[in-house]
Amino acid sequence: MEDTLQALDDLISQFLSLNRSLWSSSDDANAFLEAVDELTSTIHGLENTSEDHVLLESFDLLLERCSMRLKDEFQHLIATSGFDDNHGDHNIKKSQDVDDSHTFVALPIRDFGIIVDALPEGVSTEANRIARRMIAAGFGDICVETYASARRNFIDESIARLGVHAKLAERFKSASWEELETQIMRWIPAIRVVFHILIPSERNLCNCIFDGFTSYSDLAFATACKPFLQLLSFANFIAAAGQNPESLFRIVDMYDALTCILPVLDETFDHEIAALRECLGLSIKGIFVALEKLIRGDSSESAPPDGGVHPITRYVMNYLMAACASRHTLEEVMHLEFGCAETCPINPDRPTSSLAVCFAWIVDVLIKNLESKSRIYGHVPLSRVFLINSGIYIIKKVNGCELKVLLGEDWIRVISAKVHQWVLEYRRATWGRAIMILETDRRSGSSSSVVVEKLNHFHDFVQAICQVQSRWVLVEKQQAMDLSTMVEELVIPVYRDTIEMLNATEAVGASYVRPEDVKLQIQHLFKAMAKL
Repeated sequence: MEDTLQALDDLISQFLSLNRSLWSSSDDANAFLEAVDELTSTIHGLENTSEDHVLLESFDLLLERCSMRLKDEFQHLIATSGFDDNHGDHNIKKSQDVDDSHTFVALPIRDFGIIVDALPEGVSTEANRIARRMIAAGFGDICVETYASARRNFIDESIARLGVHAKLAERFKSASWEELETQIMRWIPAIRVVFHILIPSERNLCNCIFDGFTSYSDLAFATACKPFLQLLSFANFIAAAGQNPESLFRIVDMYDALTCILPVLDETFDHEIAALRECLGLSIKGIFVALEKLIRGDSSESAPPDGGVHPITRYVMNYLMAACASRHTLEEVMHLEFGCAETCPINPDRPTSSLAVCFAWIVDVLIKNLESKSRIYGHVPLSRVFLINSGIYIIKKVNGCELKVLLGEDWIRVISAKVHQWVLEYRRATWGRAIMILETDRRSGSSSSVVVEKLNHFHDFVQAICQVQSRWVLVEKQQAMDLSTMVEELVIPVYRDTIEMLNATEAVGASYVRPEDVKLQIQHLFKAMAKL
């Protein structure tokens, strides 16, 4: 055994003394691996038969020297691979808007079946030959660390070529939301390339190099892919940073991007992706809570002087319309109790869905806020015009998009009933008073002078109404026409009866405004309110 040790030491030392890569010569590489195999086999035999620990330790030291040289050769083989000028360019383009040192952004993927051969042809086979010897020698962990370290530059460069950086969260922790949005729009296509191409390619490479050693392959893959985990953590950062309603849409985009990679997700990332989707989902839920607080906190002491639609109404309804474009994702998020394994079938089209309940509640909070704002007018007719405008605007927005499907016909009928009630209150507060002028003491009969006085009082009242309310606004022209018709049907018959009453007194030469002219006056008022 001592002679064998000496012979192997002399042979192996010849290789270890070379100042060049052994793999620059296939003969040297083969001869060195044969010597390592012989040494390993001898040690295994000694372990089973010999009790000479000093001799065994000498063999182990020689094997350790071999393994360290194999480590260097292994690292050299892997580290010398990288991007050439055309490698992967079908998924990368140069941006004309940035400096040449940051010129790469990800293109949309059209072929998800791509596997990038990250190492030159034959290199992975040679790396596998080395890995087998290192694992057999008990240096598998060092081989894994060497692999991950050697691959790190390649992976970092791969990420950089997608227009992002693994440590995005650290780089942009003090950025404005506008700056973060720019990074999100780069992150999303980058994540798709990473999980559809780069990670499967890295897994394939690990499987080739550590072929036959699954546990080491998994460990090497997980260790090498840490930059991908850092890139993923950007979603966690955004979930915490996006606390205002405007952040919803980009966070939904990120949630969708993570959902899209689930079919190709490597099991190594299962936990991380599940945690990130939960984090983004909770952020989305929190954004709707923030929206509710925003509505409740909007000052009740501000309202348009002409009774028009309040900016908060436009903001909320346009916001819900835009959010409804992502209703399937939002329904999933609203429906899920994160952390629970069981899920129920989701039907976003049902009016009782979680998202429908959320949206209906948001609109309910909005209407209560508007009712509170209406009280500052101190004038019932104007306050009701304000509410009518708001209600019609809400209904029109709902009917004009998928909100109608989501909220359902019953919900629309409830809101329409509210609008109808406001219309009746406006009619009673304005034109009901005009009718009362004509109907006072009607049953007891009236002389011609009394009737003429009623008519004069009525005309003065209507003139005052027209003078004041013509400065108001009805934002929906059809609603203005409907109100005009309703007022005409209320006022004109009573006015005509009053004229007939005047004629019945046989008053000679009595003059009055024709019912047709009163009707025209009403029509002109509502045309003015509708800005026709």
